[in-house]
Amino acid sequence: MQEAFRDYILRENLFSNGQQVLLAVSGGRDSAVMAQLFYDAGFRFRVAHCNFGLRGAESIRDEGFVRTLAERLQAPFHVQHFDTEAYAQTYKRSIQVAARELRYRWLEELRMQLGLDYIATAHHLGDNVETVLMNLSKGTGIAGLHGILPKNGHIIRPLLFATREQINQYEQEKKTGFVEDSSNLTDKYTRNFFRHQVIPKLEEAYPEAIRNIGGSIERFREAETLYQEARTSTGRNCWRKGEKNILSRY
Repeated sequence: MQEAFRDYILRENLFSNGQQVLLAVSGGRDSAVMAQLFYDAGFRFRVAHCNFGLRGAESIRDEGFVRTLAERLQAPFHVQHFDTEAYAQTYKRSIQVAARELRYRWLEELRMQLGLDYIATAHHLGDNVETVLMNLSKGTGIAGLHGILPKNGHIIRPLLFATREQINQYEQEKKTGFVEDSSNLTDKYTRNFFRHQVIPKLEEAYPEAIRNIGGSIERFREAETLYQEARTSTGRNCWRKGEKNILSRY
């Protein structure tokens, strides 16, 4: 796992050894393993935790776990408390969207304040497959098929190569520990429905479905790159007076 982790960072040019990364750590298994991988690799990093105040004692427990994890890994720890419900009501957002906006805004502010190079989130291969399947179900152009990008501005996802099984195994080997978010157990959220209901059925029919779709995502990214290059070089020639550029449909 450690070797694959290093290889993926190098292959995707996510960051270099001399750079410092802000890790977004919720306390769940994926982000706890990400922090452990950074520590084992000897990379420079800090740990950031968002307390959205949505789950009472669970939110307090999560913050305490991440603080202890950061101390064990000898990493500086940063935490921010949010009134997520008030923000959602004020700006007419769903709770999920509100939490996402608050999270990324604070992480970027913190990154800039501390002069750090990147923010890392713990999205993995399973998350990417879920994203692509949801995009396909909603209807998407070619951009929706590339899923979660390994690198997008100052955001990097160094675990996109890893399956849940690989992450689980590394956590057990290292005895990293983690906390379980009870909201992950309900199917009322679309992503959870795909995770708990759709993907297991796919794996019943095709045991290697996750890896196979992951391989397809890599090819979709390459195809999108070629498409965008072609669109840029030929787009100007596709305009006709009074007509919309046909390429803008895709």
